[in-house]
Amino acid sequence: MQQTAAGALAATIGNATPATHEIFAVAEAGNLARATELVNAEPEITRLRAPDGRTALHYATAAGKPDMVMLLQGRGSELSAGPESPLLAAVDYPDQGIATTMSRILLGNASDPNARTKNGRSALQLAASRGYGEIAELLIHRGARVSKEDIKVATGDAATVLGRADSIEKVHFDRRYIQDAHGKPVVRDDLAGQPWTLVNQLVTVAHSDFGKVKDLVEAHPALLNTRATWDETPIEAAAHMGLAPMAEWLADRGAAVSTCTAVLLGLDDLVKLAVSADMLAIHERGAHDIGILAYTAYGKEQARIADRLLKAGANVQSLSLGITPLHQAANKGYAELGSVLIEHGADVNRAVKLRGEMVTPLAVAIKAKQSKMEALLKEHGGKAII
Repeated sequence: MQQTAAGALAATIGNATPATHEIFAVAEAGNLARATELVNAEPEITRLRAPDGRTALHYATAAGKPDMVMLLQGRGSELSAGPESPLLAAVDYPDQGIATTMSRILLGNASDPNARTKNGRSALQLAASRGYGEIAELLIHRGARVSKEDIKVATGDAATVLGRADSIEKVHFDRRYIQDAHGKPVVRDDLAGQPWTLVNQLVTVAHSDFGKVKDLVEAHPALLNTRATWDETPIEAAAHMGLAPMAEWLADRGAAVSTCTAVLLGLDDLVKLAVSADMLAIHERGAHDIGILAYTAYGKEQARIADRLLKAGANVQSLSLGITPLHQAANKGYAELGSVLIEHGADVNRAVKLRGEMVTPLAVAIKAKQSKMEALLKEHGGKAII
């Protein structure tokens, strides 16, 4: 039987202070306010181990607390920590909706999709035996290997998913860290001798604060090609936030430029080289499992590059943070990009869940007051309500 948080609190945990003992119960209860206070005071407690070897993230996944999982994964928790990866409790949680949400958070931030329990059951087997098709597909998409045993135990929707496993789009990262913006080879070092807390701080501020990024990189140049615990480099954070000037500044200093980042920066020649050198580059994903086509809309409109990627076979319907490239184009008012996406088969009436409601690209365009996109979508049969 697993030890409860109360049991953990009663035990002595190395030289930990009384406050750090509390993190396990707080994580299990889903108390975000208190967890934030504890982590702010002592960042290292996200990696603290209870007597049974589990971390706060283990307690959060076992208790089915997605918001706590989100908090901890962004504050330094080890996403694949033993003795059994937190992902295993997430995919096996008895409520499918909660299980899916937790699994998406962990897998989208590079938790090992091939994690196994002590008795050898894989994450995919756990999801398949519960009939969790969406989780099974996500695991395969992120690189889980499908075995005969997985297929044998699969039920419900998961059985259908495993039956078409070969057709599921798989992530591809071979060109993610190999070169800078000028094609010069780059060697990434996750920490480069720096504390993980400092690395995480830089990647966190790279989502919004150019000034702090400059200060940190200039003070600690070794941070340039480090990677946060949730599988994201500083330039990747800037890229998916559409912060092109910051991404350009980091690139100019030698940051590794993935194909996704090259798309954001409009480096057409680099994208062309990547696609010609590796046909699987069209399946590259950025941080948080963001698809390559999404980067054609995050900053400046990159319709030409989108056309190149789509002609090479990129998935026009691929979801990134729950929405399609056409939804993104609709929100930005990128009519030229929208035309390219529609030409390559984008579903103008694909409904996705956004902020609690199902929305089509036209609904997004109307809400964002993007008249050109609204006209384009209506011209191609777009509807605001499905």
